[in-house]
This record gives sequence, structure tokens and C-alpha cells, in this order.
Amino acid sequence: MNFPDSANSKPPIRRTASRSVDFESRAAIESYIDGLNQRAPVAHRDIKSWGPASTPSLQLTVLPMAAAGQVSEQIFLTEPQNSFVLDVRSQPKAAAGSPYLVGLVLSGSVSLTQAGGEFVAHAGEGLIISPAEVERAQFSANSHFIEFAVPRDNLLRLGSELAPGEVSGAPEFTTMLAPTLAQRMLFMARQAARLLQSSESTPATLPMFERWKEMIALTLLHEQQAGRSQPLPAAAMKPRSLSRALDYIDANAQCDILLSDIAAAACVSVSSLLRHFNEHMGQSPMAFLRQVRLDRARAELRRGDAGLIRDLALRWGFQSAGKFSQAYQRRFGERPSEGRKAGR
Repeated sequence: MNFPDSANSKPPIRRTASRSVDFESRAAIESYIDGLNQRAPVAHRDIKSWGPASTPSLQLTVLPMAAAGQVSEQIFLTEPQNSFVLDVRSQPKAAAGSPYLVGLVLSGSVSLTQAGGEFVAHAGEGLIISPAEVERAQFSANSHFIEFAVPRDNLLRLGSELAPGEVSGAPEFTTMLAPTLAQRMLFMARQAARLLQSSESTPATLPMFERWKEMIALTLLHEQQAGRSQPLPAAAMKPRSLSRALDYIDANAQCDILLSDIAAAACVSVSSLLRHFNEHMGQSPMAFLRQVRLDRARAELRRGDAGLIRDLALRWGFQSAGKFSQAYQRRFGERPSEGRKAGR
């Protein structure tokens, strides 16, 4: 989800070295953005104005989450540099389950609108973004931006290790990154990117890349987390099957999924899945799914696009508005109507 003149006193972040593709005409840029809207429906992108440059330009780097010579559909890092004003409107349903994104402004500025308010980042500053909670982002003309993914399963797993007994769902982060933290984030992302770009990959390349991803996630959990979720019993390292189950729930929370579907996605039996959730999450898979759905419903309420409470309840798998309201109040200590007001 692309989130890209500041005469600001903060030092700009240095550019990460990488190969790029250049688009140097309006037709080429418009064609690329139209295609991107079709291929990546988590957001809709529009050119608001062509900016002051006499010749429009877009320079773009996209780095897959795999080392050289390997194939991956997941994107780790995107680096756009554009001469025009770009408007990005999120499609929350399509963005549900997407990784968190760390956005770092190298030049120009980016403005972000979401349930928690409006934020503007200038050169040297950064943002941490949950795509499903964003309403709109706008990049200034002559902006240069780096965005990289922080997978949710990393945050869930490492969060339970960093603070045993305090993490049960996706963490909440403060949106704006301080300039010092933004610089450190870029340093770590640059080190991870160099491993992926290396033409001399070794058996250690991907494990080293995974360590850098973990360092990024741990730093955000330690320094940027806004709050803790409901308490859990202390747990040991989560098995891979549990990470797969959490990923599947995160990506399919709005679908009509069964316990057997989660077990199949995790590549384990239903009994093993239940045991893993009980040992590491302190609850059943379906209870965790309900928490995720309530969190997504609350995000819709706070954005102001939830519609009728009855429709919201049905959309997130509750049989009636009454049952939804009871579950909502138990989880958040407020009625859905109060959640709607809080987002205004």
C-alpha cells in the first residue's frame, strides 16, 4: 500500500541502495498506477496533481521477501520517488490481515488519516501503519519514501516472549515514529534488504534476514507499543503451526471459517491445534477468532464507516446485534455506540 518539502531542521534519512525502474511520462505512470490498483486492491491510488516538475517521473523499487534467485509473492520493501501528488485510499476489507507497514520519509511529506486522527510525517520522520485502519494517505510532490512490511505473526510470537502473560492479540502502536527511531528502523531495514539483494546468497542468508525482521519487530514492541491486551498465562516459544493458524485467522477473520479450516491451514489435527492454543494463547482458536473480529468491528466503528450495529454484527460473524453488543462490552468495557462516539 504505497504511503509516500520539508525545510525542516530534522536530518533527512539516507536512501537505501537498490535497483529501480523509472517511469518518465504521464501515460506510463498512469498505466502503472491503473495496473497496481487492479493487482493490489488493498488500496486505491489516484494522481491528484502533477506537481511543479516539467517532466513527471516515478522511480520505484520493489523488493520481494526472498533472497536473490528465489521467488516470493510477498513484498518486504517498496521505495517510490514521485514528482506528483499521490492520493491513496484504503480498502479496509481487502486490507484485513495485511502486515503492519513502517513508512520512512526521506524527502517531501506524507499525511495519514485514520481512526486515531490525522498525522503528517516530514523528512527524517516515520509512521507505523496498520492498512486496515487507514482511511487515506497523501504523498506530496517530489516525495521520496521507504515502506517495509512487519508480518503480524512475528509481532504476535515475539510479543508473547517479550511480555509473557500480557499479549493476546495484535498490538496497538503509536502512529508517529520519533526521528531517532525512524533512523534506526531504516538502518535495520537496509541491512535486511542487503541480504535479499546479495547475488552471493548462502544457506545463512535467509536465517540472517529473519533475525533482522525479528529485531525490527522487537524494537517496535519495546519502544512504540501504545498498550497491552488482555493477560495470558506465560508461554514458551510458539510452534510454527500456531503461527500459521494465527496468520490464517488474521487474513480470514471476516469469512465463515470453522475450527477444521484453521487446523488445515496450520497443517495439524484439530486436537493438536486446540492443545497449542491452550498452551500458548490461553484460549481456544474460536475464542481468539472472536477477539480478532471484535477488534476489527471496533476499528470500523472508530472510522465511522460501520453502518448499522445489526449489519456490523452480522458482518463479523455474530448472530444478532444483542450478542455482539454483549461480547463487545465484555472485551472493551463500553457499548458499541460509545465506540462509535470515541472515533469521532
